[in-house]
Amino acid sequence: MSQDLTLFGAPISPFVRKVRLVLAYKGLSYEQINVLPFAAEIPTEFKDNSPLGKIPLFKTGEDYISDSEVICAYLEKAFPEKPLLPKEPLDAARALWFSQYASSVMVTAIGAHLFAERVLAPFVFKRDPIESDIKLALETEIPAILNYLESQLQSDFLVGNALTFADIMVGGMFMTLHYCNEQVDKTLYPKVSAYVERVHNEPVFANIIKEEKAMLNAMIA
Repeated sequence: MSQDLTLFGAPISPFVRKVRLVLAYKGLSYEQINVLPFAAEIPTEFKDNSPLGKIPLFKTGEDYISDSEVICAYLEKAFPEKPLLPKEPLDAARALWFSQYASSVMVTAIGAHLFAERVLAPFVFKRDPIESDIKLALETEIPAILNYLESQLQSDFLVGNALTFADIMVGGMFMTLHYCNEQVDKTLYPKVSAYVERVHNEPVFANIIKEEKAMLNAMIA
C-alpha cells in the first residue's frame, strides 16, 4: 500500500486536527498542505477533488478522500496495526458515538460559538465578536457538555482503558477550549478535569498541542 499521504486543511480546524491525531497515533508520515476554505486563493488540487469544498481532504497515492470521519475510517482499515476502534461491538459503537457527539455538539459550542468569536473574529475575520454566542457557550452549552461527560467517564478513557476515536475527537475539542483561555473546573467536574489532563499528556496529543500553540501565537501576534 502506498505511503504517499497528503492532508489538505488548516491544522487548527477540529476536523483536520482529528485526522492529524490519528495519523500521529498510527505513526504515519504525510505532507500537510494548508488550506483555508474562506481564503482568496485555494489550491486547484483541493478545489478539483473536494466535492463539498470542505476541509479536510486526504490524498493516498492518486486517490482522494473527503470528510474527517471517512478519512479516519479509511486509516483504521488501511493501517490496522495500532487500532483506535475497539473490537467489542458495543465498545466500538460507544467510541463512534462520542466522536459524533464531539463533532456536532462540542464543535458547535466550543468551536463555532466560543473559539470562532473569541479568537477568529478579532484576529482572522477582523470584526467584533458576537458576545451573545460567547455567553451561550460559556453559560449554557459547555456546562451541559461537561455535565454529560462527567456522568459518562468510568475509567481513564471514555471507552475502556485505551485511547480510542472517542478520545481523539473529544480530547481535540478540549484543546480548542484551552486555546480560548478556558479550563475545566476541577471542583465541579473532577472526572472531566482529570481526563483532559491525562489525555493531553499522551505524547500524540502533547506534540500536536505544542505545534498548534506555536501557530496560534504567530496568528495573534
